[in-house]
Amino acid sequence: MKITKLLLLLCAIAVPVSLAGCTAEKTETAEHGDDHGHDHDHGHSHEEAGPHGGHLIELGDEDYHLEWNHDDEAHALTFYVLDGEAKKEVKIPAENLQINVTVGDDTKSFDVPAVRADGEDTTALFETNDADLFALIEDDAVKATIDAQIDGKPFQGIIEHHHHH
Repeated sequence: MKITKLLLLLCAIAVPVSLAGCTAEKTETAEHGDDHGHDHDHGHSHEEAGPHGGHLIELGDEDYHLEWNHDDEAHALTFYVLDGEAKKEVKIPAENLQINVTVGDDTKSFDVPAVRADGEDTTALFETNDADLFALIEDDAVKATIDAQIDGKPFQGIIEHHHHH
């Protein structure tokens, strides 16, 4: 089983992982009266990486985004809180983000701690080196969501998995 997870992880590493979640494109396309699928006004295309080169997760109705990167050698996951256009960092006072991972009927929660500069009480940066989470986050059999509290409002984003050939 561990070899299978390792192979899935290596496959996911070999091909850039892209996250989906934005649904505004279809809505905005309909509002503009065309159906050729172009990205119009919501500030980023669905294939675009975040400002740190990572994958984007929509929070709310384009209220905010999370960008995430993975360091395969360190088994680290790094998340940045971004604005609605997925361009600028948004510092928040949260102690952590929470990732909920579901495999079958079993759900496990992982905290992703805030990384703050000395004396700062807010940050846009969250990072974890949890090897179990790192292995699970790439597994196609896993359903993963991430929760964040921003400006007193709870947000949840879906981390989607894609098959790589």
